[in-house]
Parts: sequence; C-alpha cells; structure tokens
Amino acid sequence: MIISMTGFASRIFTLGEETYKMELKSLNHRFLDLKVRIPRDLASFEAPIKVALEAGIKRGSIDLWIERQNGTKSDGKNDAGFRVDEERARVAHAALESLRARLGLQEPVTLRDVISFPEVVVRAGADERDAGQLAELEKKMTAELGFLIRDLTDMRKSEGGRLQEALLGIVSGFRESHGKFLQLRDDIRNRARERVKKRIEQCFEAYPTTDDRLRALMETRIAQEISSVLDRLDVEEELTRFKGHIDAIETLLKNGGAVGKKLDFLFQELNREVNTLGNKSQDLGVSGEVIELKTRIEQMREQSLNLE
Repeated sequence: MIISMTGFASRIFTLGEETYKMELKSLNHRFLDLKVRIPRDLASFEAPIKVALEAGIKRGSIDLWIERQNGTKSDGKNDAGFRVDEERARVAHAALESLRARLGLQEPVTLRDVISFPEVVVRAGADERDAGQLAELEKKMTAELGFLIRDLTDMRKSEGGRLQEALLGIVSGFRESHGKFLQLRDDIRNRARERVKKRIEQCFEAYPTTDDRLRALMETRIAQEISSVLDRLDVEEELTRFKGHIDAIETLLKNGGAVGKKLDFLFQELNREVNTLGNKSQDLGVSGEVIELKTRIEQMREQSLNLE
C-alpha cells in the first residue's frame, strides 16, 4: 500500500488530575520536517517524542501539539491550578522599574508586564513533580503518542489507497495513448513515403533524362533524402522508453511503500519522451494526443506530491 503524506489525528488522555490533548497533523514535504509544541515544563520530553515520530513517520511536514487542559475537581468545577511565584514577581518588578528609570520612561510598570516574565505564573504542581511522577507521565505520553501515530498512519494509508486507485486509472490511460501512438506512427510513416514518392515523380517529370548515370545519381540522392526524412520521423526508441516508464510507474504503485520521489523522477522522464514524440512526429493527431498526455502527467504529478 502507498501512503499519503496528508492526515490528522487527535487524542485526549488523563493522568491523575491533569488532562492532556494531543493533535498530530501531516502535510506533504520533500523530507521529514518535525515541529513539536509542548508545555514548557515538559521540555525534557521533546527529544524522546521526536525519536518516536521519526521511527513511525518517514516523510512529511509533521506538526505535533500537546496541550494541558484545565483540571476538573470532583464537584465538576474547573480548576486551572495556577500558582504565582511572588519572589520571581518581585525580582521582575524591580528589574522593570530599574530599566524604566534608566530609560526615562513615564509609563508605570503594570501587572501585565510583571506576569509576562517566565515562571512568574506557573501551573500548580508542575514544578513539584518528582522524578517518579515525571517518568510516569513520560511513559503515559509515549504510549499515547504511539496510538496517535497509529491513527495518523491509518488515515494516511486510507488516503493513499484512494490516490493509488486514481493514479492506476491514469496509467491505464497512458497505455491507451501508447497504442494510439503506435497506430499514428505507422500512419505517419506511410504518409511520409507517399509524399516523398510523389516528389520523386514530380522531379523526374520536371527533369526528364535518358542519361543512365545521371538518373542513377538522382535516384541515389533521392534515396538518401528518403532515409533522412524517415529517420527524423522515427519515434521507435521514444515509444519503447515511453512504455518502459509506464511499466515502471505501474509497478511502483502496485508494490507500494515510499514511492513519492521515484514517481516524481519517472514523471519527468515520461514528460520528456512525450515532448520528443510531439516534436519528431510533426502531425496534428499526435500533437493533440501529446497535449492530452501532458495534462494527465501534470495531474498525476500533483497528486503524487502527497505520497510518502
């Protein structure tokens, strides 16, 4: 199965009197780009969280939010549980007053200014956790993160399945186009031969000669011209590579796994062969099919950008 890079998952869990909400969002990206936002007092959890994300997700722009919800008392009322560190508040106030005096500012120092300092207002209990409580919380959060990654992966697989079906449908259309090109190739060759044959007849009618040596020379030169024209119109190699790229794309899609970057490369090669087919053939029917193919290749490429 192929995996989309687009997905979302969320979980809520409770440990003791604290409730946490976790949200994990994934978007397409060339590489694995992790962004983790967690409460400041849980900063030590960031490293193991990133290790878990890297182990479970291979590619994409990944955003993880972990937010502590307000606790709930037994009577059902919310209790934010905040605590003011008065000593830090006094130090912050003194520092702000000193700065105000040195700068000659008239505006008084406000409560808003004081509480904007880090750690002046903290959630009660955050600083009082011992090593055992932190370890228990980390264990619980790691387990919940595993479930979160699983839910995100399930969604990405589901989306990938839909993309896989749509892309295989486009590949089937590519095969039909290849068959049309084979038919058009033969028609173009036949028309080219007829045009050259007619020009040869016109040439001998315009310049009749009984000189065998001159006639042989003219026929040799005409044969060279015919060969040159047919060589310029020969698209056998391009059609062979075109089919080879189609086969490779179909195999990648059916085998699954991390196919996004490989598909992008194959689309570039496929587009190159289609351009060459159009330039070499110089045929209205081929040009119309080339335009249609380039449109479908671009559609397929845009969809594949979401694949891991």
